[in-house]
Amino acid sequence: MIHSETIDLLITGGRVFDPGQNLDTVTDVAVSDGLVAQIGPGIDPRRADNVVDASGALVVPGLIDLHTHVAGPLRKIGDDDLYLEPDIAGVLGGATTVVDAGSVGAYNLGGFARFVAPACATRIISFLHAATLGIFHAPEIVSRDDIDVEAGIEAVLGSGGLVRGVKVRMVGPAVAALGAELPKLAKEIANGGGVPLMVHVGDYITHDEVARKLVPVLLDDILEPGDIVTHATSHQIGSLLDEDGNVLAAARRARERGVIFDAGVGIRNFTFDSARMILDQGFVPDTISSDLTVPGRQSPTHSLTECMNKFLALGLSLGDVVLRTTARPAEVLGMSEQLGSISPGREADLSILEIVDGDWIYRDNFGGVLRAQHAALSPRLTVRAGRIFKPADGPRPWGWMPERAG
Repeated sequence: MIHSETIDLLITGGRVFDPGQNLDTVTDVAVSDGLVAQIGPGIDPRRADNVVDASGALVVPGLIDLHTHVAGPLRKIGDDDLYLEPDIAGVLGGATTVVDAGSVGAYNLGGFARFVAPACATRIISFLHAATLGIFHAPEIVSRDDIDVEAGIEAVLGSGGLVRGVKVRMVGPAVAALGAELPKLAKEIANGGGVPLMVHVGDYITHDEVARKLVPVLLDDILEPGDIVTHATSHQIGSLLDEDGNVLAAARRARERGVIFDAGVGIRNFTFDSARMILDQGFVPDTISSDLTVPGRQSPTHSLTECMNKFLALGLSLGDVVLRTTARPAEVLGMSEQLGSISPGREADLSILEIVDGDWIYRDNFGGVLRAQHAALSPRLTVRAGRIFKPADGPRPWGWMPERAG
C-alpha cells in the first residue's frame, strides 16, 4: 500500500465493482501521484485535495475498448470521415484505454505515432493493419502488392511498444484474390513482431462465398492461442455462423485452443438476431468492444457503454459485461499487470459510471429493435492516471443513456 499524508483525489461512496477480483462493495478509493493509494471505507476527506462523490455510481477499472478507429487527426482518403479523435472514444467517453484496430499500416504508422498517440490523454494502443496504408483507402487490399511483410515486421518491432497486435480484414476483393494467403501473410507479420493477430470476419463488402469457406481454415489452421477473432456476433457471410445459423465447430475448437473472440459491435457486423443465435448456443464473446468510428458514434454503435448495454439487454449480467471490458481485454493485450483491475500501487485508471434502471430500446443497423428493462450504464467521470475527465456531449440529443421506451 502507498502511504501519503495528502491525497490528490478521493472518490467516495461509490460501488467499487471489479469482477476480475470479485470486488463489489461501497467504499472509497484514494489516489496519489497518479496511482491508487488506498481502497477502503471511511478515508478522511480532509486529507484530499479533491473529493469526488460517486454515490449511486459504479466505480470500475478503467474501461478498455479493444476495437476502435481513432486516427482522427489523420484524414482518410476520400470525403468520408471515418476516424474519431482518440479522446472521444476514450477518456471523454468513459474508457481509459483504446485499441486502434488497423486504421494505419506500416507505411503510415509514423503519422499515428507522432501526431495521434502523443496528443491525447487516453492510453492508445495500435494494432497495425497488414495492409501497408491501413484502411486509409478502401478496399485496402486488392492484391499481394498491398501487403509488405518485411515493412510490417519492422514497424511492429520499431514502435516502442505502441503496436501490440496486427489486424487484417477478411473482406472485399482481398478474399477472392488471395484466399487463405491473406490471413497467412498477416500472421507472418504478427509472428515476426511477436504480437497477436486480430482478424475481422464477416464479408460485408462483396458478400463473397469464398469468405465462408475460408473461415474454418482460418480457425483450424492459422490462428494460434492469443490471436483474436473480432465481430464474433456478425451475421455476414464468412462469420462464425453457418448457413443454418449454427456456430461453426471450428470456432469451438479454436476457443478450446485459446483463440479469443471479440464482439466488435460496430455498424455492419452486428444484429440482435445473430447475437441471440450465438449467445443462445453458449458462445459468449470473450471481450466486448465497439468498433467505434465517426458514423458509428452517430448511430447505431454510439459508445462502448452503449455496446455494454446491448449485451445487458441480451441477457448478460453486469459482471459479465464489466469483466469483458476490463480484466479480459487486459489479459488479451498481455497487460494484466497494468490494466483491468483496481489495486493499490497501480496506475489510477478508473471509470465512474451512472447506472440507471429503465425500459430501454436499442437498434441495430439492419432494422432490428430490442426492448429490455435493465440497469443501463453511461459515463459520469473518467480518471486516467489520476486525472479527472468529464464526458463529452453524448452521442444522442439527450446525452449518453439509451433510448427510453414510450
